[in-house]
Amino acid sequence: MDIFFYGTYTCKADAKGRVMLPINLRNQINPILNEGFVIKRSMTSACLELYPMGEWKKEIGELNTKSRHDDEVVNFIRKFTAGLRPVDVDSTGRLLISKALIDTVGISKEVVLAAIGSYIEIWDKDLYDQAIETTREEAVALSKKVMLGEKPKEDVS
Repeated sequence: MDIFFYGTYTCKADAKGRVMLPINLRNQINPILNEGFVIKRSMTSACLELYPMGEWKKEIGELNTKSRHDDEVVNFIRKFTAGLRPVDVDSTGRLLISKALIDTVGISKEVVLAAIGSYIEIWDKDLYDQAIETTREEAVALSKKVMLGEKPKEDVS
């Protein structure tokens, strides 16, 4: 089953690290709820990543094709899986995030759940707002680079 999560949701984390998933996101998760999930810190951003177990197995399957005798591969896998642990959504639609992971990425009370296709990023709201802040010119350049494969024009003056 191909998974494509969508939407950005603001919610609250309680003192125990429980985050009530918004109903729109719960509806997207319901078909795969029994699979379970894994959560880990992001290697490249100040957030956590929530993967459905099926998607996580695809990620690990790809990594398992790499040579364990290559120090860079081992180093990457070590960093990519840092903080990894299984996590469940309880019967009331709450996600329980460990205090260690919450502290690692600086999540306070306000949380942003940002769907990124096959996984969900979990951010502290202030850090998320900073991460997406951009000028129009930066947004246009990034769009052209990613969507059209254009490289930025160099200043030749």
